[in-house]
Amino acid sequence: MILSDIVICGGALSGLTAALALQKLNMKILIIDPLTIEEIIKKDKRTTAIAAGPGKFYLEKGVWQLLEGKAESINKINIKDGNSGFQLDFDYNEIKESLRSKLVTNLGYVVENSHLLQSINNIIKNNGKKTPVKRIKAKVISIEKKEEDLAKIKLDNGKIVLASLIIAADGRNSVIRKMSGIEEKKLDYEQYAFVCQIQHKNFHQNIALEKFLPGGPLAILPMIKNEKSYRSSIIWSDNKEVSMGRFNSARHDPKRIAYELERHSFEWLGRIESLSSSAVYPLQLIRAKNVVAERFVLIGDAAHGLHPIAGQGFNLTIRDIKIFTELCKKRVLLGLDIGSEKFLKDYEKIRRADILGLVLATHSLNKLFSIKKSPIKLFRKVGMSAIQKSPYIKRIFMKYAMGL
Repeated sequence: MILSDIVICGGALSGLTAALALQKLNMKILIIDPLTIEEIIKKDKRTTAIAAGPGKFYLEKGVWQLLEGKAESINKINIKDGNSGFQLDFDYNEIKESLRSKLVTNLGYVVENSHLLQSINNIIKNNGKKTPVKRIKAKVISIEKKEEDLAKIKLDNGKIVLASLIIAADGRNSVIRKMSGIEEKKLDYEQYAFVCQIQHKNFHQNIALEKFLPGGPLAILPMIKNEKSYRSSIIWSDNKEVSMGRFNSARHDPKRIAYELERHSFEWLGRIESLSSSAVYPLQLIRAKNVVAERFVLIGDAAHGLHPIAGQGFNLTIRDIKIFTELCKKRVLLGLDIGSEKFLKDYEKIRRADILGLVLATHSLNKLFSIKKSPIKLFRKVGMSAIQKSPYIKRIFMKYAMGL
C-alpha cells in the first residue's frame, strides 16, 4: 500500500509540468505512467510553441535557464490568407515599449519536447533533495473512492495507491477521465495534421508563419539552428487523404514534399535540404464537460484538446497548472483538503471563461478560414486589413496571444 497526497496519472509534458509546480507545496507527489521519463524523452520528437507569458512560468522555476541554446524565439508572426496579398503581421518591436516586464523579450519560443522534458525532469530531481517526486512505471486498472476522504488506485503491477487528489494528465483519450465519470464533447474536424521538421538554406529570421490554405492552415515555426543548417517545424492541416499522402512522401519521396513546402516558403527559407521526425495525427476538438470531480482534476489534453491553428493548447495548460497550484497553496497553508469537491469546483469556475474562450476562438478561427464563399473571403480580407492598419488593435491581439 502506497500513501500519497497527489497522484498524477500521466508523466509526459503536462503531468511533469504539474509535478514541478506542485512540488513547492511540500506534499507527497507520485507520478504513474506506463513509460519511464527516459522512454518518453526518447519517443517524443515533437516541438511546442510556448508564448511569452506562460514562458515566464518556466523561467521562475529554473527550467528556462537549462534551455539556453535549445529554444528559438519568435519575434514576428506572419498570417497570410492563402496566396492572396492580404496578410497580418505581429511584430514584437511594435509592442515591447508598452510591456512592463523586462523578462518578456519576444512573442514566444519554439522548443523541442525532448529538451523541455529533460530540463523539467532535472529541476524536479534537484528540488527532490527536499521534496522528492516519486514515479512508478505502471498502468492504472481502476479507481474508487474510499470513506476516509481518499481515492484508491489499483495498478497493473498489483500495487494499491491511496491519494487525496488524482490529476489526470494522460492525453486526449484519457483513461483516467473515463474512470472519473467525467464526460467529454468531441468534434471531428475531418482534418489530419502532418508534422515534421525541415532543414533549410536561409535563416528563418525568427518568423512564425500561419498560412491559411484551401485545405487547412500551414504553420512554419522557427527552431534553433543545429550544427549543419537552419531548422523549422511544420504543422500542416488538411483532409486525411492529403495529409497521409504528405506523410508517405516524407518517408519515401521527401523531394516531393520539400518542393510542395518550398512553394510557400522559398523566398523566405530558400531551398529545403532535408526532412525529419514526420508524423500524422487526426484533429479533434475534445472538451471535458467538467474539468473536476470529487478527488479528480483534469489538465492538459485530458481537459481540452484544441485545434493547433493558433498554437495555444499547451499555453492554456500552463495557465491551468499555475492557477491550480496557487489555489492549492492557500488550502495547504490552512490545512484543508485539496481534493474536496467544493474546492475543485471553485477552481473550475475560475478557469471556465479562459478555457471556453480559447476553445471557441480556435474553433471559430478554423471555421472562418475554411469557408471558401466569396462574401466570407471578402469579410476576412477586410478584417485583416483593418487590424493591420490599427496599432492599438494589433497590440490587443498580441498581448492575448502572448498570454499577458
